[in-house]
Amino acid sequence: MEDYVALDVKTANSSRASICAIGMAQFKNGQLTNSLYSLVNPHEPFAQRNVTVHGIDATAVANAPTFTELLPLLRRWLDHQLIVSHTNFDISALRQTLEKHSQPQLTFKYLDSYVICQQLVTHSVHRLADMAAHFSITYSRQHHALTDAQTCGQLIAKLVAHHEVPTLNGLINIAGFHQLGVSSHLEQKKFEQTSVLDLVDISTEVKTADFKRFIPTALFYQQNIVLTGHLKLMTRATAFQKIRAVGGVPQNQLTATTNFLVVGHTNPLLVGQDGKTDKIRQAEEINRIFPVITIIDEADFLKAIAQ
Repeated sequence: MEDYVALDVKTANSSRASICAIGMAQFKNGQLTNSLYSLVNPHEPFAQRNVTVHGIDATAVANAPTFTELLPLLRRWLDHQLIVSHTNFDISALRQTLEKHSQPQLTFKYLDSYVICQQLVTHSVHRLADMAAHFSITYSRQHHALTDAQTCGQLIAKLVAHHEVPTLNGLINIAGFHQLGVSSHLEQKKFEQTSVLDLVDISTEVKTADFKRFIPTALFYQQNIVLTGHLKLMTRATAFQKIRAVGGVPQNQLTATTNFLVVGHTNPLLVGQDGKTDKIRQAEEINRIFPVITIIDEADFLKAIAQ
């Protein structure tokens, strides 16, 4: 199994850029090998709601290092690593705190154990405490950055063992995702509060359009467009609005007049191991006779709409 670092942070208030504690736990072959915990002085006011949850207040961090003082250590632990966290809150907080201090973003791969559990664990809720109980993981102190990080790391190891897969890539594949999320200092836009596994998840066998072949401003003009799978970044109603706004025509079903099939996330547990929905199969069958339907993923759809 790949090595990974489990990350958990606490914040002083509703701003994700107000990190007041950080916990990190290194795992090698599914075993905890090293841990690091530090309070952080965010030089921001503490909201009582946050203090009630994690017990950290302004007095506790008065002599703690600032985020920028800790940053060299954080880079050694996190830069160019595989990071796991339970929900995207911790990755988002790290990104936003770096941005707040005008620091370049770290480069790493990441995955969200909460999203994985939602896909693979039959349970009414998927909070870290519930998943720890489900897998009989000792969870001595909830809402503490270090024990939360350690528990998240152990949860990943339990999931891998339970599903008998040799790698984390294997785990996310059976959960219905195509690849790990990737964060890079080259990304300029603000971190979006979506799933950390927000890359488009479709079979590698599905043909993806080469947008260099098209005139971007005219790509969807007077074109018939069908959606399939689960769109990660918008509702279908919003996607239909965007299609109409550029002169396209949304369709509910594939027909002889369909020009584009936009593919969102597909779950192999629901549609089959190749990750193809009935609409994808239908489009491929039509294209075997004559290639008239261009199959694109959600990311390329958004790029084309935005141009």
